[in-house]
Order: sequence, then C-alpha cells, then structure tokens
Amino acid sequence: MARAVDRPTPGRGLSARILALTVAFVLLGEVLIYVPSIARFRLSFLEERVAGAHLAALSLDVPHAGSLPPELEARLLRHAGVLAITLWRPDAELMLGRVESVDAVFDLRRKTPLSLVLASLGTVVRGEGRMIRVVAGSSLEPETVIDVILDETAMRSAMLDYSWRILLLSLVLSAIVASLLFFGLRRMIVLPLRGITERLAAFRERPEVATDERPPTRRRDEIGVVERELAEMQRGLRRALAEKTRLAALGAAVSKINHDLKSILASAVLVSDRLESSADPAVRSVTPRLVDSLDRAIRLCAETLRFAREQPPELQPRRFALRELVDEVGAAVTSDAPRLAWRNQVDASLDVTADRDQLYRVLLNLGRNSRHALGEQAGEIRVAAGRRGSQVRIEVKDNGPGLPEQVLPHLFESFSGSTKAGGSGLGLAICLEIMRAHGGDIALLDTGRQGTSFELRLPARIPHAAAASGEA
Repeated sequence: MARAVDRPTPGRGLSARILALTVAFVLLGEVLIYVPSIARFRLSFLEERVAGAHLAALSLDVPHAGSLPPELEARLLRHAGVLAITLWRPDAELMLGRVESVDAVFDLRRKTPLSLVLASLGTVVRGEGRMIRVVAGSSLEPETVIDVILDETAMRSAMLDYSWRILLLSLVLSAIVASLLFFGLRRMIVLPLRGITERLAAFRERPEVATDERPPTRRRDEIGVVERELAEMQRGLRRALAEKTRLAALGAAVSKINHDLKSILASAVLVSDRLESSADPAVRSVTPRLVDSLDRAIRLCAETLRFAREQPPELQPRRFALRELVDEVGAAVTSDAPRLAWRNQVDASLDVTADRDQLYRVLLNLGRNSRHALGEQAGEIRVAAGRRGSQVRIEVKDNGPGLPEQVLPHLFESFSGSTKAGGSGLGLAICLEIMRAHGGDIALLDTGRQGTSFELRLPARIPHAAAASGEA
C-alpha cells in the first residue's frame, strides 16, 4: 500500500511562513518609518504654534498700544493655540498671557534627531494634561527669541490621530504587499516544490514506472535546475534499476541451471580427458584448447553465480598496518609468477582503518589483473601509499602494456569492464563496491605503454562509526 505524502499541517507550511514573514517585515519597515515621522510631526506642530504666537505677540508692537483688553488677549492666545507668549528682543520684551509652572522645557534651537524622537515618544506616553514650555528662534527676526507655554494634550491627540492613520495605512499596505508576494511566491516556489515532492513520492513508490515524466522545464532559475536534475536523476536510476533487475533475473536463472550446467560441463571435461589420450595427433592438438575453454566456462558460471548471490559487504573495520597487508597480497600474486617483482613501498608506520579482508580482496584483484597483463614477461608491480588530507591514497602501478581503449568507458561496470579475454568483468565492479562501502573510491589514474596505475582512496573514518566496534 502506497504511503501518503507527509504534508505540513495547516499554518506551518511554506506559504503560511512566507505570508507571516512578509507581514512582519512590512510592519517592521513601517515602524522604522513611523518613529522619525512622528518626531517630524511633533516638530511641525510646535513650529506652527511658535509662528502663531509670534504673530499674536506682534499686536503689542504697535506704538502706544499699551495693554490689550483681556478678551482680545484671550482670543489671540486661543487662535495661537498657546497659554502664554514671551517675545525676547535685544531692545524690548513683549508678553501675552500669564506665565505658569511647567512640567518640561524644550528648546528647539538645540534640537537633534535623537532628542526629537525621545521627546515625541514622551509626548505620546506622558503628554496627557502636561504643561510644557517651548523656546525657539524666529525665522523672520534672527535676534528674536520666542518663548511659549502650551498644554500638550492637544498635540498628543493630534499625534495619536496621526499614529492611527499610519497604523491603518501600514495594515492595508501589509495586506496588499503580503497578498501579492504570497501569490507570487506560491506560484514561483511553493507550487513547483509541491510538484517536485509529489514526483519524488511517486518515484519512491514505483521507481520503475516512467508515467510521471514531464517535458523539460524552461525555467532558468534554481527551481528549474532542480527540476531538470531531478528528471535526469530519475532517468538514471530507472536505467540502473532496470540493469539490476536484469542482473537479478540472470542470477536467478543461473542458480536454476547451475546444477545441470555443472553436470554437462563435467561430462565434457571427462570427454576431453579421453581425447587427450587419442591416437589421432590432430585430436590431441585441439584438446588443450578445448580444456581451456571448458575451464573458462566453468569459472565464468561460478563467478556469475557468486556475484548474483553476493550481498553488499558488511564491513568489520579495524586498525592495522597497511604494509603487512600489502606483503601478504604480494606473496599471493607472485606465488606462481617467478619473473614478477612485487615492490612494497608503503611506509611501515602507516596504519589504516578498514575491513582488512575486504581491502585484501581489492588489492589481490588489482595485483592479479596486473600479473595477467604482464603475461609471461618479466615485470614489476609497485604499491605505494600516503596520507593526503583526510584520506589515505594507495597506488597500485604495473609496467605492463596498458588497458585496451575499448574497455575504459565501462571499466567498473559489471560484465562490461573485463580487462582480459574470457574474463567475467566482475572484478573491478566488486572492487568499486567494496571501496564505496568504506566511504572511499577507486580510480584509474593512468594507462598506456608505460603501464597502468590505479588509486584507492580510503577515508580516515569509516561511515556510520563502524570503526569504533572494530578497534575495540
């Protein structure tokens, strides 16, 4: 039964997070705009009151005006929006209203951006019923100083009204911007990601079916790259799965016919033994080739069956001296090749952490391939190793004739990369599987008339912390 796609709960998906972040950032931007705006609003309010007070005080500047009637003075103060006015001049002092005690004094001649912001916030928080004194210079008469007293309540009410308008505008703007950004990003990012998720889920359930393949996207952004790479990965995995399926079927078929095939080949070997004692020289001359062919057939069937049954190697890593292992491999490779020289150039102090038996298997396979490439001629196989960064690099090099060019593209593929006639093509494929199980790799460094060189790359630590149990 297909497992349902694990979807995010409502309100916790990418769309909801984008919407919330958009609203939050727009409101944050509005707050950053609001603080200097409300400070500027308060400054403009006070400057208007100072300008009105200056005009009202000029009524006392008429020669022989004397004192104004109380009713006229009250009207002038009311229109100016202040409680008292004092005009300081070098030659005179003019006053309207009655000077009262004040709660705070603000000198606009010494204003700074920070002082304006702090004063505006103080008005919003503590401005109800507070009396303040404002001192400012005159824009028309530079030598004149205007000193006014006013109730801060009216200014605070105006600032609150302004703040509410800013808040309403911010909410409307946030809703508009968030909606546009939400639907835009949903179409550009969220929906394509959802489609990619659905394709991955479908591929997980039925990787062999290609019905969910879509035409290549024309997008040139990161989402387009992901979609194209996903499609290419799915095609590659389907090809690999089809190949593995065929190999599994081959293994099953070989397993079924193995017994009968062994009987047939055994009978053929008995017949070939009798042919060796034939009186006919022509028959005796072809018998060795027949025996060799039968041996290759038996060996190929055995290797194919073993590869089909074999599971990925379960590593038992431990720490050991690499030079000792290379000596053991050299003894096995040169045991029946007296003209072959095995050069162990690994430092005696170099230790590695790996599955010793599996690494022996890899080195033995490479050594036997080199021995086969050299044939009966004299030659040498050189093994060197050293640390490079977080890896141990092991080089296996011979001075043979090199690998055929036609096998290089499929060198590490099963049944395709055989380096010798009659080979199964499984040796290097198994080496690659073992090295990758260690978290490492194997690579062909060079091949040609001067010889062939392979490099094994082992990490300092085996994946899944397997080394800990092996070293205990």
